[in-house]
Amino acid sequence: MSNVEIGSKPVAKSSSTTNLRTAGLFLLNYSHVITFLVLVIAASIASPHFLNSTNILNVVRGASMVGVVAIGMTVVILCRGIDLSAGSLVGVAAVTAAALAGSGSPIAWGVALVITTALGVVNGVLITKLKLQPFIATLAMMIFARGCIYLYSDGGDVYAQGADAAFRWLGSGYIWVVPVPVVLFVALWAALAYVMKHTRWGRHVYAVGANEDAARVYGIGVDRIKIQVYALSGLLAGIAGLILVSRVSVAEPNAGNLFELDAIAATLIGGTSFDGGVGAVTGTILGVLILAIITNLLNLLGVSPFVQMLAMGVIIVVAVVISDMRNRQR
Repeated sequence: MSNVEIGSKPVAKSSSTTNLRTAGLFLLNYSHVITFLVLVIAASIASPHFLNSTNILNVVRGASMVGVVAIGMTVVILCRGIDLSAGSLVGVAAVTAAALAGSGSPIAWGVALVITTALGVVNGVLITKLKLQPFIATLAMMIFARGCIYLYSDGGDVYAQGADAAFRWLGSGYIWVVPVPVVLFVALWAALAYVMKHTRWGRHVYAVGANEDAARVYGIGVDRIKIQVYALSGLLAGIAGLILVSRVSVAEPNAGNLFELDAIAATLIGGTSFDGGVGAVTGTILGVLILAIITNLLNLLGVSPFVQMLAMGVIIVVAVVISDMRNRQR
């Protein structure tokens, strides 16, 4: 009888350990969802102005620009890369569109997007053909693109002179009661979420990020996928730049500065792994909203912008740690 009792103890212990492991894995996998819900509740308690409809619209409108960059960054990181040039490409698009605003919105927007997409292709070529590390290649592009902005603008603002109504509508207009930037962000997110989940190209991106050598063995054009991923990141950064300049009809030389860090933070908070091949653009939306809520709450509470920068650094570190823990549990 005692043998049965003794033999049953490890079973109970094993069951308890399994339950704890399952609970821990659940918390890690849904840490972004839990964080989002906790933040909404905390912000509602901390500030009576948080749930005001005007404030909510301002939050999501402001988040839309970083959000557009972040969904592009998500695809890059899924492919085991990084794009430090995204913020500078936002600035390039903003300055280009402002400079060409008098020629009409289609021309201004088209030229801006062609330039940022082309610069994204250059990133991909530097990484695939010259074998530069993504960090080095995109860091060089970040400096180069920002230098081009300052060279053209001579360090001053570029005004969108002669901008038409459509130009301004992109950043400040509404579709029913929803700001146009939010509609555009959601539409781009939905399209990319579908592409990543239901198309061959999306599966190839995951395959390259998970194991590049195995992807080559299976006949996937790894270099082609990487170039396309960086081109997509450049295109989406350009769209964010168009939204930014159309809101105020002026492009500052530092437009888009640090957007890439916000995008990386949102991507990691949303569950995408720096190791590639794990994650989804769906989680990135929550990551974007978490950062936007934190920033908005700190503003409502009158917290210094310098303290907000410190908070952002801590958030990035925590996101990386959680991402690493999540990957080790899988």
